Amino acid sequence: MRSDLLLDLAEALHTDPDPLARFRDFAADHGVKGFFYGFSAFRSDVGELGYTAGLFHHHTYSPEWEREIGVGALIDNDHSITAMDHGQRMVEWLPDEIGPFLATLPAAQRRQFETEHELGMTCGASLLLDGNPLGFSGMGLWIDTPPETAAFRRHWAGEGELLTAASNLLDVAVRGDRTNLLVRLSPREIDCLSWLARGLRPAEICWRLKISEKTFEKHIASAKKKLKSRTRDQALAKAVLLQLLPL
Repeated sequence: MRSDLLLDLAEALHTDPDPLARFRDFAADHGVKGFFYGFSAFRSDVGELGYTAGLFHHHTYSPEWEREIGVGALIDNDHSITAMDHGQRMVEWLPDEIGPFLATLPAAQRRQFETEHELGMTCGASLLLDGNPLGFSGMGLWIDTPPETAAFRRHWAGEGELLTAASNLLDVAVRGDRTNLLVRLSPREIDCLSWLARGLRPAEICWRLKISEKTFEKHIASAKKKLKSRTRDQALAKAVLLQLLPL
């Protein structure tokens, strides 16, 4: 029965126009109150750019969480991402161990941890995903159980294996051919990068697309920002790696 659920989910994630919403509904049916999914194009991005700047991400946490944590640095101070960045496969959110655990965290991570607990995010798990061999992929699952470690552990014993597999299926689906759901390149930005990848010079691209060089540079600058890249060549490399271009 569980394998049937995963087979159905895998098909749905590859065919649904919004696989993130489909995953949200599936996860909710198995006790997930909210999730945070993020990936980087290059493994080095999370170290060189930081987690907020280096990850493409999507979450279904509460507006209060986004307001309190702040979009500008909402994951740089997440202790679970730091742990996964150093190879830990799973980080549990354990309410009964908050006191001793907090003493081990740097001040910025401790403040975020305390804020999340004040918002009720006391039980859950963060997972290092295996869905793609390149870059970094992680999932945070806020589990809807009573705020007790024992309650979370009972729930995870029954649903954890399924939710871990489902999280990896989402990673495969999004990073396979749906990465633009999170990168959000415009059609014109994709056109400009595609012609660059084929070896055309900017002037030739402008002639083909019937745009000015100023407009071309505007599209490239926007694409660089969305692709979290410092240079045109890096943006192009990421766009190719993430299969965003119709080459």
